[in-house]
Amino acid sequence: MTNNVEFPPLGRRPVVVWSGPLEKGALRFVDNGLALAMFCFDGMMRVEVAEDRWFIPDRFGIWIPAGMAPLVAASDRIEFQVFQVNSRFCDRIAMPDHPAVLRATPLMRGIARRMVQGDPLPNAQERRLGWVALDEISRLERPDLHLPGSKDVRLAQIISHILAEPREAGSLARLARRAGISERTLSRLFQNETGMTWRNWRDRMRFVLALEGIQRGHGSTKLAASLGYSSPSAFVAAFRRQSGMTPTEWRHHR
Repeated sequence: MTNNVEFPPLGRRPVVVWSGPLEKGALRFVDNGLALAMFCFDGMMRVEVAEDRWFIPDRFGIWIPAGMAPLVAASDRIEFQVFQVNSRFCDRIAMPDHPAVLRATPLMRGIARRMVQGDPLPNAQERRLGWVALDEISRLERPDLHLPGSKDVRLAQIISHILAEPREAGSLARLARRAGISERTLSRLFQNETGMTWRNWRDRMRFVLALEGIQRGHGSTKLAASLGYSSPSAFVAAFRRQSGMTPTEWRHHR
């Protein structure tokens, strides 16, 4: 596991970059008052901030505003890139004040590699690349791969259970009995705590876990069974509703 991501001092530079492998395992960032743009290549990572989770597939990333301490976890080795953004310039790029998934571009990947590989760049060239990186970050597409969590202990336990055993997400009544509450109470907790209905939350959960499975090379039959669908065709239809394409099309689209 990569235990440390060490950045040089920012100084007057708009960004500083870390780029390299992140081995299987988890990495906790310390809140240093600076925003981060983190990208994942050749794999998939999960990002947790407080009770919320984001599932970041290959060639995607996430914007983390200043004041947060994200946990990054990879189930397999990935190429990991982190842009630490100078707080003096955050207002110029109008990024949101909450975490947001970003669709990476070849330009972002190339900038990070250029800034950390080979001989150190002259200061002026490094600053110019940093400005290009900031401009590109502000323009990236922002798909919604957010899976809201909850501070309510009962719902948090149910969410943890479903993520560990997603095939059991078929029955809200059964989950309510597990939590020792009524089905109506559990449904209300999902709406109040996550801002999503139970069905919408479950569909989002199944979709992001399907992305993780696709990244690992799992086929529709295996994914349908592991996610609690009645058949592979039902899984494919649900995946299409979420993404606008089939799992096979998603693999090629990336």
